[in-house]
Amino acid sequence: MGDATPAEETELRAACCQLFDSSMRSVARRLRTFQRWPQNSPVSAQELVEAGFFFVGPSDEVQCFCCGGVLKDWRPGDCPIMEHLNFFPSCKYICGEDVGNQNMFSLEGIFDTVDGQLLSVLQGIVSEDTALLSQPEYPEMIREEMRLSTFQNWPQHTNMQPEQLARAGFFYTGEDDVVRCFHCDGGVRNWSYGDDPWSEHAKWYPGCEFLLQSKGRVFVNSVRATFSTTLLTPSQLSAEEQLRRLREERTCKVCMDRDVSVVFVPCGHLVACGECALNLRLCPICRAVIQGSVRTFMS
Repeated sequence: MGDATPAEETELRAACCQLFDSSMRSVARRLRTFQRWPQNSPVSAQELVEAGFFFVGPSDEVQCFCCGGVLKDWRPGDCPIMEHLNFFPSCKYICGEDVGNQNMFSLEGIFDTVDGQLLSVLQGIVSEDTALLSQPEYPEMIREEMRLSTFQNWPQHTNMQPEQLARAGFFYTGEDDVVRCFHCDGGVRNWSYGDDPWSEHAKWYPGCEFLLQSKGRVFVNSVRATFSTTLLTPSQLSAEEQLRRLREERTCKVCMDRDVSVVFVPCGHLVACGECALNLRLCPICRAVIQGSVRTFMS
C-alpha cells in the first residue's frame, strides 16, 4: 500500500477521532457560517473560528466541530479558547491533538459566499498560518535526527525520553538535564516525571514560531491558560513542586544558571540575567525586539 496523500491523511485522522461534524474541519467553512453573526457581539468571528466553533444560532450560539460542545450568551471579556477549555476540557481539538483541522486552504471559490468583512478576516488567518518561519537560532539543529544525536550522554536518572524532547524542538546542551530549542533558543531544565516537552515549550516560550507552526496557537493558549490557573491556586501543588516552579521562574532562561534581573522594554518580560541580557536582540519569551532594559533587584 502506498503512502496516503495529505488529504487522505486528514480524512483518516478525522475518522479516527469521530468528530462531531467533520464537514466543519475547514477554517474557511466555519467562517462562512458567521455571515449573520450579531454585529454587537463582544467576541469576534475570528476568535470563535480559531477556537473551533461554527455559528449555529439563534442569537450568538456556536458549536465545536470536534466535540460538539455548544456555548452562547457571550459577554465582554470572554475568551473563546478559555471558555472552550473550561466547559469542554476533554475536547481533543482544544487540547492540541491533531484532529484534521484544515488551516491551509485556497481563497479560490469562496468570494461569492463570504462577504467583504469576513473575507478580510479569512485572509488574515491565511496570512498568519502560512507565514514563513524566521531564521532559527541553531540552523544546524533543524533536523530532528540531528537534535536526537546530541542526547548520547543524556542523564539516565531522568524519566524524560530524548525522542520526545527532540520532536518538541529541543537538543541536549551536555549540562545536567538542560535542553534548548533549536529555533527560539529557549532553555528548559529540572525535568520531572509526567512533564510533557511540548507543554513545557508552550509554558515558557509561547512566542516560538516552531512551536506555533507545529502545535498551533490553540494548543499554546490552552497550555498557558492552564498554567496561569495553576499558579493562582498553589494549594494544589506539593511543597517540592512549588519550590521547583519558583526556582524555574527566577532562573535566567538563557544561561539557566544565574537569577533573572533585567526587564525588557517594551514587552516587560523578566527572563534574563544582566550578563545574558547584553547579548540578546529578541525577547526569549515573545520574540519582540528589545528596545531597552531595566535592571531589577530581588529583595
